[in-house]
Amino acid sequence: MDPAGKVALVSGGNSGLGEGAVKHLLAAGASVVSLDLGGDVPAGADFVQCDVSDEASVAAAVSSAIERHGRIDILINNAGVGGIGTIASAEGPGDIADFRRVIGVNLIGAATLAAHAGHAMTRNEPLGPDGERGVIVNTCSIASYEGQEGMGAYTATKSALLALTLVWARDLAKFAIRVNGVAPGFMATPMVAMLPPPFVEELLKGNEFPKRAGTAEDYAAVVDFLIRTPLINGEVIRLDGGARPPARTTWSTS
Repeated sequence: MDPAGKVALVSGGNSGLGEGAVKHLLAAGASVVSLDLGGDVPAGADFVQCDVSDEASVAAAVSSAIERHGRIDILINNAGVGGIGTIASAEGPGDIADFRRVIGVNLIGAATLAAHAGHAMTRNEPLGPDGERGVIVNTCSIASYEGQEGMGAYTATKSALLALTLVWARDLAKFAIRVNGVAPGFMATPMVAMLPPPFVEELLKGNEFPKRAGTAEDYAAVVDFLIRTPLINGEVIRLDGGARPPARTTWSTS
């Protein structure tokens, strides 16, 4: 699908990877609606406030985007939060309330947005030689494959989102809607901006090449490739410089 002239929703679009996707899609000629709780809206994008953990908020945001732009062709399912903590320790059980918080945003939120945006896409007119109606791109993580110590909640959400990418591709195939994902490694985003430089250096040692943090532009380039390539469906592409994280780091929670 060529993004030019299409309508794209990007959750978490006002910062980090989502902001990179918004800017890239705007440059490609798409009309872009950034869904976020707040923050600075990228220049040229529309904005609808949305809490993805609240289905009523998601339903209202999708309806608002359609009212303003007529349809939804592309969903970048990117909104997410971090979380750290072991499942239990000598001091007591882990923080299950925080576990639920992370799942509510990263997994239930992603599923809710895919459900409402996916439904809207089924009403689109078929486009191009393949009769495509829509594209969804999920933001997964290398934690989808190798979760480190203390990353239980985050890993649960991202590994589930990876597995669901193929399931949703199969669910929506009859409507000519594709679903793919990107699994970033360590990325230079506001979510990790507070990490001590020695910790960042340790994390990047696992990269084969290049030994640097990924950027929002790196992410947006893969998103663009997935949107434009019709034969890729139900796949998740790692974006991590060949990294395979160890079980724990010297900065582990234990």
